[in-house]
Amino acid sequence: MQRALQEARPDAVFHLAGALKAERPEQFYTLHVLGTVALLEAVIASGLRPVILIASSSAVYGAGTGQKPITERFEPRPLTHYAVSKLAQEMVAMRYWRAFGLPVILVRTFNLLGPGLSPQMACSDFARQIAQAEQTGRPAAISTGNLDARRDFVDVRDAVRAYALLAGKGWPGQVYNVASGRAVSIRECLEFLRAQARVPTETALDPARVQQNDVPVQVGSAERLRRRTGWKPEISVEQSLTDLLEDWRQKVRMEQR
Repeated sequence: MQRALQEARPDAVFHLAGALKAERPEQFYTLHVLGTVALLEAVIASGLRPVILIASSSAVYGAGTGQKPITERFEPRPLTHYAVSKLAQEMVAMRYWRAFGLPVILVRTFNLLGPGLSPQMACSDFARQIAQAEQTGRPAAISTGNLDARRDFVDVRDAVRAYALLAGKGWPGQVYNVASGRAVSIRECLEFLRAQARVPTETALDPARVQQNDVPVQVGSAERLRRRTGWKPEISVEQSLTDLLEDWRQKVRMEQR
């Protein structure tokens, strides 16, 4: 990383490396915490002072406040090892801000959506299953987990735009939510995708897909981000889902060649 920093001499570093799932809990901490330490130590050793934007997660809030939008002042209440490791990552980053003055900016991004989304995430998995069924021409039997959970979805392209704006206008040592302010159920997303399917579809609950410690409702406030940068989401959930499904159709077609 030191070599990469010396070669690039960046004005900004976007630290997006992370894992959504892991076979063992300690893998989350190795990547999110020790990986962040390694990056920030490399920045110090390089003698450079780029803005460092670190992508945390709304998972640190845990169950949040239910229907009320979560602000950055809400006390973190992580429920999973993933969430705890992301909060620890934030604390590491803030240590380097306070001790060395590294211009670190933290973003707590709510649920990402749109093309390129990992199939480890429910909506992307639904879209992949539909695209695979369309390729074969057979009906789609979509395996699901809990469909009643409601989430604040942000299109990945809107999120990237927020990151770029914060790199230029954000306050170092500050935390910013990236959120739409609207909660949508997983069921609504699935039904929207099913309505666009080109083959008949049915659903089946898979107990293995039901998450423990699942949060019923989580919705965030991006007011601090809006005030600082003027950002607001521009891409609707419906457009994100449409683009996600089309992205999987293209990927499945390529896989069949």
